[in-house]
Amino acid sequence: MAKDKEPRKSDYLRYSSLGFQMVITIGLGAWAGTYLDEKYQTEQPYYTIAIILFAIAIALYQVIKEVMQLSKNSDDSEDNSTKNQDKSK
Repeated sequence: MAKDKEPRKSDYLRYSSLGFQMVITIGLGAWAGTYLDEKYQTEQPYYTIAIILFAIAIALYQVIKEVMQLSKNSDDSEDNSTKNQDKSK
C-alpha cells in the first residue's frame, strides 16, 4: 500500500468507536425495554423486543452515516493529495 493511501490513526480510532457506539445504543434500548416490561408487567417482553429492534435500526443508521462521512473525507484528502502531486510535477 502506498504511503499516500494508508489510513491515518485517527481513522482507526473513529472506526473502532463505532462498535462502542452501537453497543451503548443497543444496550440502552434493552435497558429501557426491560424497564417498561417490568413497569407494565407484560406477559411477554414486547417492549424489550420492540425497543431493541428500534435501537438496532438507529445504531445501523449511525454507523452508515459515519462510514459514509469518513469515506468522503478520505476521498477528499486523496483527491487533494493527487492534485498537489500533479501541481508539483
